[in-house]
Amino acid sequence: MATKNYHHSLSNFFIPKCLLGIIIAVITLAACKKEMSEADDLQSRMSSGMVSYVQGSNVVALNGINYSFTPYYKGVPIGVKERVKSDDLITAVVDPSLVAQYNLIYRETNPAISAEAFTVANKGVFNLTSGSTQTKDSLYVLLNDGSQLKDSTIYLVPVTLSSSNGAKLNYSVFFFKVFVTKGELKAKMSSASIIGGVTAGRLSSGALSLYYTTVPDSVKFRLTLNTQFPANDVRVQGIALTDDEVRAGITKEKFTGVPAPVPVPGAAYNLVKDLTTVTAKSLFSKDSLTLKFPNKALMLKQRWYVMGVKLKTYTGSPFGVPPVANDSARVYIRFFLAN
Repeated sequence: MATKNYHHSLSNFFIPKCLLGIIIAVITLAACKKEMSEADDLQSRMSSGMVSYVQGSNVVALNGINYSFTPYYKGVPIGVKERVKSDDLITAVVDPSLVAQYNLIYRETNPAISAEAFTVANKGVFNLTSGSTQTKDSLYVLLNDGSQLKDSTIYLVPVTLSSSNGAKLNYSVFFFKVFVTKGELKAKMSSASIIGGVTAGRLSSGALSLYYTTVPDSVKFRLTLNTQFPANDVRVQGIALTDDEVRAGITKEKFTGVPAPVPVPGAAYNLVKDLTTVTAKSLFSKDSLTLKFPNKALMLKQRWYVMGVKLKTYTGSPFGVPPVANDSARVYIRFFLAN
């Protein structure tokens, strides 16, 4: 009796397993048909040809906040197959679901995007006036939230279009490929004012370097950003190097002389202007850091002196830009007063 129960239980075990295999096969086939059906639908919407445009966007981090910009794009008008007889409204929205279908059709591996990553320009609304064959405003996409995107990566952004009054669109779907870069906004020394024919050069470390045989009344320094920042004007601050920083710089940069170089006396100079502004969408500061020497007599003849200025983060504004993490944010000034 126990033997019969055993065989009966074994039989019941194998039958559902076989059925499970069949069910999985049916589900897989149905899923493939659905996937291919969606791909076929997408292809039919693109039957008049492929439409694709390339753009460039960037994510700039400043003091812990990410700012998204789209500086490189080419707007394209939305066209219809025949002149419209009345005003119409074309609505365009980003459709992330089409990325997978596009990849299936064209055998690409474009990464998935969230619904918040990109948005359509002009708030996605385009007017089509009576008697016209295309919209006045152009279509392109904007980077909306790039915080979750990867640096130096191309993203496919599908945009679907619809007409509120039945206009026959040339294309009901557009594809934009957007190259996204990410970075942190930084500042560095750019140049120094020309005084007595002396211009600033670059040391191997990246720092600016000036050399004088007489002490000028003042020296001005312009700054530059590593990338444009369209969101707002930004501020960059400078500060004189301490004596210990100067001594370390003398060793690092191998500044030599007889007698050995020493820091410029602190009372001999004054950084009278330590804050500069870089206007939105600019790279270079519109004004300069200004260093003056009110007490030149403190610097002795026949001596080598060294001083320096470096950039620091201005904390009086959320738009204070930190310096680059290298010596490009510094300038060294050497003096040898022969007479």
